Formats: sequence, C-alpha cells, structure tokens
Amino acid sequence: MKQAAYNLRYLAACAVNGIAPEKEIVEAMDMAALYKMSRSHSLSALTAAAISAAGVELSAKWQSARDMSLRKSILFDTERAKLLDFMEQSGIWYLPLKGVFLKDMYPQLGMREMADNDILFDPGYRAQVAEFMKQSGYRVDSYGKTHHDTYFKDPVFNFEMHVSMFSDSAGPVFVGYYEDIKNRLIPIEGKKFGYRMSDEEFYIHMTAHEYVHYSNGGTGLRSLLDRYVYLSAKGNTLDMAAVEAGCRALGIGEFEQDARALCYKVFGNPQLPELEENETEMLEYYMFSTTYGTVPQSIQNRIRRDYGRASKSAKLRYVMRRVFPKAEFYKSYCPVAYKYKILIPAVWFYRLVRALFVRRGRIKQEIDVVSRMEK
Repeated sequence: MKQAAYNLRYLAACAVNGIAPEKEIVEAMDMAALYKMSRSHSLSALTAAAISAAGVELSAKWQSARDMSLRKSILFDTERAKLLDFMEQSGIWYLPLKGVFLKDMYPQLGMREMADNDILFDPGYRAQVAEFMKQSGYRVDSYGKTHHDTYFKDPVFNFEMHVSMFSDSAGPVFVGYYEDIKNRLIPIEGKKFGYRMSDEEFYIHMTAHEYVHYSNGGTGLRSLLDRYVYLSAKGNTLDMAAVEAGCRALGIGEFEQDARALCYKVFGNPQLPELEENETEMLEYYMFSTTYGTVPQSIQNRIRRDYGRASKSAKLRYVMRRVFPKAEFYKSYCPVAYKYKILIPAVWFYRLVRALFVRRGRIKQEIDVVSRMEK
C-alpha cells in the first residue's frame, strides 16, 4: 500500500499539471491496490483521468468512478443553485465554502470529487432553511446539535449548512477568529445576499480547516493537492503578508509554511524530488491518514496533545476522560444533560451500555490503540 500511495502521488501530480503519465509506469502499477488507495483519498476520479491520459484502458470500476464524480458535480451544481435561489428570495445571506470553489480550479470538470456541499448562512434563518430542505425532499440527519445541520437526498446529495465556521471543539482561537467573518466578506457580483471571502481569507480558512483535521485524526492527500491547485491558481496574486498574519493569529503559521512548501515539492512535478526527513514524515502522514483521517491517528494525536506523551498515567487519564467527559461534551451530545447536570450520571450509564452492546468493535479498537502506544 505504501507503493500504491506513491503511485497515487505520481498520477495526481501528472493530472493537475496536464501531463500524460508514462504508459510503462502506469501498466506496471498494482491497479487493485491503487484503486483502494485512491478511493480512501477521494481521488479515484482524478486517478482515472491520469490513467486514461497515459493511454491505458480504464477498467469498469475506474470508468464508473470517473463518471460518478462528473455526474455528482453537475447534479450538485443544479441542486445548490435551487437552494441559493431560495436564500436570495428569502433575504438570507450565504457563503459557499471550500470544495464549491476548489472543484472549478482543477483542470477537468469532475476531477475533484465532492462528498458534500458546505454553505455558511445567517443563523437566524436556521428553521426556514430546514423547512425548505425538507420540502425539497431532503431528510434531516442532524439539526441544531453542532455548528452545522446535515441534509441528505437520494441519489447523491449531501448538504452541510453551517451557522458558524468551526465547532467549539476546534478551540476558542478558531471560533473567535471567525465570529465576525460576515463583516469581512465580499458581495458576489450580481447577488443581493451571496458573499465570498477574499482570496487570502479563503486560503487561511482552507489551512485552518485542514489543520483541525490534520492535528486530530489526520487528513489525506486531497487536502495537500487542494492547496497546490489553489496556490497554482492564486499564488502570484495572494498577499502573503496578510495570509501569514492570519495564520499566526490562529496559531498555524508554521503548519501553513510547511504544508505550502511540501505541496509544491510533492505535486509540482511528476518526478518527486528528494525530501528532507521531516518532509517525508509529513507526506506519509498525509498518505496514510485517508481523506477524513483515521480513528487510531485521532486517539494518538489526542493523547500526545493533551498529555504530552503516552505514559501509563497519560493513558489512564485519557481513558477516564473518555468514560467521564468534561461538561462541554454534553453540549452537543446531550443538551438536556448539559442544561440539567443532575442527568449526567444517566448519560454515563447509557454510554456504557451502548459501548458494551452497540460499539464493542470500536471500543476494542480504541483500547488496542491506547495500549500499544509508545511514549
């Protein structure tokens, strides 16, 4: 799988730079391992495009991945337009986020896969948006529990409607930086209530969002590739002093610099240059985190972040915190218990029973990860 990850990097570098991969190199790849790796990083459509550009015939599953991504992109655009039109007519300000813009910066339509649509909007209209989504055939997966509400509709639609940029779990620095984001937005030309971020603020948010995932469960190669694609499109015009100031304010200045330097080295040329040891470690962290990170990586990062190292006492404290969470945990998990603290022991009992009978496999995995961690 390590070789498959490096093959994926090679094909991604070719694809985003409009370079046809060498046919002999592609034909020598383990396609089964490559497909599995590309799926785990949400890069199967892009990889299929690179394989095709090399003159290698696509198998049915590769062609399906490419067709599905193209179809989803077109369908999402149509469905998102209906939602934004409703918000325009209703006087609800809105801000499309992340992939809505990034997908159009890739060389081909459908090359960047879309799992969902993220939109920030006026929180005062949360109920009205929910009603519109339900009337439009969406089922409500989550409402009022976190900083975003989630809606699904067959065959492929998934919308995350944000009332704030970050949840409380991201930390007060991230939440505080974006509290007044509406005042820093730029009106979208031709729209009364549509907004966008400046190029610098978009890049800062990209970095902040990536860092939150990177420092928790990890994040995959697509995040690093998005950075390269965005910088390739905007890099010469970005006010880097403003970018660096924003990242410093968020405490992610060093991460931004390291990720920026790495993305150019990793995707700037199909031929991977020699990397420093720390750069190789960072690249392989991306490679084996998958798109949305992994549970073991999340556990290890949390222990090291909260307790410094994986000593026996640190592991014990981690386990106790998982069994008896801080009060803030209940704010989203069980708002009633958060409001009436006397109910918290009942939530402890519920979680214990659920762990024993419903989430036994996940709990066993967590115990194994904690026990095997080295200092």
